[in-house]
Amino acid sequence: MVSLSYPNAPEIVKLDGKVVVVTGASKGIGKAIASAFAAAGAKVVLAARTRETLEQVAAELRESGAEAVAVPTDVTDVDAVPRLIEQALNAYQRVDILVNNAGIGYFGPVVDFAPDAWDTVLNSNLKAIYLCAKYALPPMLAQGSGQIINVLSIAAKVAFEASAAYCAAKAGALALTKVLAAEVRQQNIRVTAVLPGSVHTPFWDDIPEHPDFEQMLKPEHVADTVVSVCQQPLGMVTEEIVVMPPLGIL
Repeated sequence: MVSLSYPNAPEIVKLDGKVVVVTGASKGIGKAIASAFAAAGAKVVLAARTRETLEQVAAELRESGAEAVAVPTDVTDVDAVPRLIEQALNAYQRVDILVNNAGIGYFGPVVDFAPDAWDTVLNSNLKAIYLCAKYALPPMLAQGSGQIINVLSIAAKVAFEASAAYCAAKAGALALTKVLAAEVRQQNIRVTAVLPGSVHTPFWDDIPEHPDFEQMLKPEHVADTVVSVCQQPLGMVTEEIVVMPPLGIL
């Protein structure tokens, strides 16, 4: 195999020792993202609502030699999110990367969709990103660097029947991502939206009709994408990236 190089090639960002906060980290894509960052040498702060599962993931990462702490958090709670960031700072003194991955989906036609369910979907997929970014940004601004990755969905751009709340939340989150990028780019903070297609995760457990699991992305595909974006040279930023199954939208 021939190794190719070229003069003045920019160096990738090394993640050794970087402090990464990952929401929705107890399973699925979030767990895969936390594991990928840990494997790259980062210190990982895991956030999710389920304490037992979250602490199990943290223990598994520590057993593999990584530094990891579990902070059970409801990321829709305006009082809980500041505590999450405070505990990350108490543990590791800085926050280098925030990965907003938490989110849920309820589905049904608009005419039958309950207002409470609408609020729940919007809060978990949109409000949570606002809250986590709001409280993670001050330490990033103070240290003069940082990165925010918002894991969204292709539903941010494509309309699916019986998915009004989910599509609206993801589209709003994509708009929020663009605003964040515009607000903090001058402060050396990179903001990226990652839009996956169908991923085989527990997200589908309560959905009776779903695409073929064998044709879906794996959580590790999204995790590798997120880590690679964070490793890109500092002289560039990927503001949006779409990751699809080989057969496209299923």
